[in-house]
Amino acid sequence: MDGGWALVLSAVVTAVGGIMVTLLAMVRKENKDDHAVVAGMLQHVFKSVGTVETKLDKVSDNLKEHINSHKNN
Repeated sequence: MDGGWALVLSAVVTAVGGIMVTLLAMVRKENKDDHAVVAGMLQHVFKSVGTVETKLDKVSDNLKEHINSHKNN
């Protein structure tokens, strides 16, 4: 292989490598953004579940009081 072809081959390898690095960086950023969105959704679900548990405890207490009031009558 003469010097000209070696130069062309090295330029092609460099270009392909640059394109691959750029694509990987884009995918990584997209993945990081997706993780941030999912983490936000999970925090919302966690807060909602806590609220539901509190409401269920209140309903359970009220139900027990109601049943006890029927037993006393």
